[in-house]
Amino acid sequence: MSFTGMARILGHPVFSPCRILLLTAKVPTKIDCHFHYLEIQALESKRGNQLSLTINDKVYSFLTGDDSTCSAEVDNMISALNNAIRNIFPTVPLQHIIKKIDVIPNTRLQQLRDLEAIASSRREVGPCGGFSTQYACMCDYHGMTYREEVAWDVDNIYVSLNTRELCLKDFDYLDQKDLIPIISALEYNTWFTKLRANQVKLSHDNIDRILHVLRKSLNLEELYLDNLGLKADFVNKLGSVLKMNPASALHTIDLSYNTIEDKGAIYLSGCISRLNKGLVHLNVAHCGLSSKGVNHLAAALNNNNSVLTTLTYLNLCGNSLKDDISNLHTFFSNPNALQHIDISGTDVILENLFGALVRGCTTNLVHLNISKNPFSSKKNKEAPISFKQFFSTTLNLKFLNMSHCKLPQEALKNLLLGLACNEFTKEMSLDISNNGLGSQGAHVLESCVHGVRCISSLDISDNNMDGDLANVVLAISKNKSLRHLQMGRSMKKHMSTIMDSVVQILQDDECLLQTLVISDCRLRSDMYNLLNALGDNKSLETLDISGNLIGDSGARLLAKALQINNKLKTVVIDRNNITLQGYHDLAYALESNRTVQYIPFPIFDVTPCMKANTEKTDGVMKKIQDLLNRNVTLKRNLLKPIPLQPGFLLTSKQQALERLVAQTQEAIKNSALDSIMSHNDINHATGVIQDAENSKQLLVRLQEVAKHRDDGHPVEAKLQQAACDIHNSICDYLQITTDKMLKCCKEQCPYLLHDEQTVQEIKKACKNKKQIPLDFITTCIKQQAGVDIMNRVRELNLMVAAQLSEQITDEVYEVLMRSYKILVGDASAIRIDSPPRRSRLSSSGSSRHGASDISITDSSHQSDHSPLVSFGVFCSKTF
Repeated sequence: MSFTGMARILGHPVFSPCRILLLTAKVPTKIDCHFHYLEIQALESKRGNQLSLTINDKVYSFLTGDDSTCSAEVDNMISALNNAIRNIFPTVPLQHIIKKIDVIPNTRLQQLRDLEAIASSRREVGPCGGFSTQYACMCDYHGMTYREEVAWDVDNIYVSLNTRELCLKDFDYLDQKDLIPIISALEYNTWFTKLRANQVKLSHDNIDRILHVLRKSLNLEELYLDNLGLKADFVNKLGSVLKMNPASALHTIDLSYNTIEDKGAIYLSGCISRLNKGLVHLNVAHCGLSSKGVNHLAAALNNNNSVLTTLTYLNLCGNSLKDDISNLHTFFSNPNALQHIDISGTDVILENLFGALVRGCTTNLVHLNISKNPFSSKKNKEAPISFKQFFSTTLNLKFLNMSHCKLPQEALKNLLLGLACNEFTKEMSLDISNNGLGSQGAHVLESCVHGVRCISSLDISDNNMDGDLANVVLAISKNKSLRHLQMGRSMKKHMSTIMDSVVQILQDDECLLQTLVISDCRLRSDMYNLLNALGDNKSLETLDISGNLIGDSGARLLAKALQINNKLKTVVIDRNNITLQGYHDLAYALESNRTVQYIPFPIFDVTPCMKANTEKTDGVMKKIQDLLNRNVTLKRNLLKPIPLQPGFLLTSKQQALERLVAQTQEAIKNSALDSIMSHNDINHATGVIQDAENSKQLLVRLQEVAKHRDDGHPVEAKLQQAACDIHNSICDYLQITTDKMLKCCKEQCPYLLHDEQTVQEIKKACKNKKQIPLDFITTCIKQQAGVDIMNRVRELNLMVAAQLSEQITDEVYEVLMRSYKILVGDASAIRIDSPPRRSRLSSSGSSRHGASDISITDSSHQSDHSPLVSFGVFCSKTF
């Protein structure tokens, strides 16, 4: 071995897990020096017996003999080096780690590649792309201590979460220097695509390592560095490293809450042009920018054609832009892919903004936050045509925040009329709180809001409407698409009048309101009527009455309402001056309530209770939490199979069938056997008797069919897809289950179901029983993830099973009765060779015994005394 410019040393390299060890040729052998694999800058082998490695700008040459044509040993050394490096970085090509590789002839390198392709197929990558191994390598490279807990967290927690985001906050308990190898491990890691370092204290060395990672990484796509105290010089360095890494995959940059100022925005403009995949997400909120810096950014966005089709998220909130943002207006006016725009609190004049939005942002925009900006720089100016036009033509807008905008009456009117004319967007959330709408704004709302069908959520809090709010509430009740209403801090006067209107809504049988927020109104006793109305309300799921000082009397009324209410799931009650007695009443009420699942801990009211009596307060609050957890657990337990008790269906109908079987068997014994007709009659009766015996356990067997179908449920795989796809999957599932149940019926009662007409009529009757509305599926996906879907499917299976069981039992009874009459010589009976009547299996007659009216959820209200109705009651209770 020889060092260029140094004395010649004989020896061979040894490849350790992270380093090359150079051994002396003397005895005893010792390590002369060693180098980390990441220090290798170049690898050359221009002769078969020579290998040169450039390490830290020094060249180390290895000679393996005098025959320059024999390359076997050198090739083995290159292969060993390649294997050692690929064991650490299995998903990155060697050429990306060692920048210069020159092996002559190229056939030698091709042979090494072929061998590597075979080895790669056998090499285990390890959890998270081998991160732990790479972390250990970086600890060796930087001379840092290897932390077992870091490797354990990644190999266990990160793997179980299946996340591709490395969050430095998970390791903020370590010293700053210990974060360096963690960050460095991302250089050649292909698993993690996101680095989040928000609100973590990072040293300059750590920030430099992040920049170094961006210079090397091929896979890092998203960078979140908010609130780190970064300045403009960091953005300048960021642009430099992106220029050095043309293969960078970065497309998401979050520098919010860092005072990079206009200088940093100008540097960031240069970064945007160097992003190969275009920019998808840009967040520079609260960065101290002015219109100058934003105009530079917007100019860069305009000049990059790919950005118009890639940028979906733009957040500029909290910067002082004012109205000199022509380049931003230009960007908005070009057709773009923006889905989320947040320019709240930027002092932008809104009436000038919508001229740009209506030209380029009506197609894809979903979220628009323009709150805390003045609508107009002049008083009493009419809203521009583009303002109303934007809201009437936007296709996908789901969230609009125009709070704190001092909306004039005409602007509010155009906003509502524009939305009323919109036939495209649905389920939109509108926030117009804190606009000082006053009496005039209340009249506009009263006259327009009922016709705005695209709104599902409305926030009109703190608008100084006083007594006019009562009429607004009544107008809102006429809007059947509105599900969520917030009206906090809105009742300084005329409280009782306004609350009467709210109570009137809740008592309406057609009330569809799911969320009601009446917080911080200090209503005291004026809240009592609303609490009384909760008992009978069937729609409200979330109620926020915090900050109303209702006291223990109000808590007692709420407790009584909760004892009979079966719809509320979330109740917010803090800041109401409720004492220990009030919480005892609530705990008692929750014992009989099975639906409330969440009551945020009322820390303001509980604190004085803790001071007065710590032990009792702790006990009652623990009881409340235990009962809430019970309700949540109860929801999950609904997915468990329902045990059916053996012999449960041996009710009056089955007992009547058993008596008829006994009578028919007796008639068979007494019948004359001397004619062919008698033989046919007896054989027919015997077959029906066998079906009657089998029908006793038919419902249990049908339940088993449904139970076996629950394994590997096809619906579970569809829960994350669109509601229509899930609806189709459930219909398919129910059809398969029904077919299997019918198959089971044929196996249990083959004599009866040999007739195809009977089978088709049963299928027709079952078809009406296994329908599930698409709206029901959509609600479950949004609110309950799929628990209710699975429960509903089980209910439908039970209903189909009940339908099949009852109709089979009825048919067996009827056919057996005809056979019995023939055997005893009743002239009114129909002969065996005559087709039996099918009226019981027809759609008009299927409810003869209450079968068509069976409802698992509402069975307690049935007037029919059929045993299957009792079965429905049992199932609903068991569930």
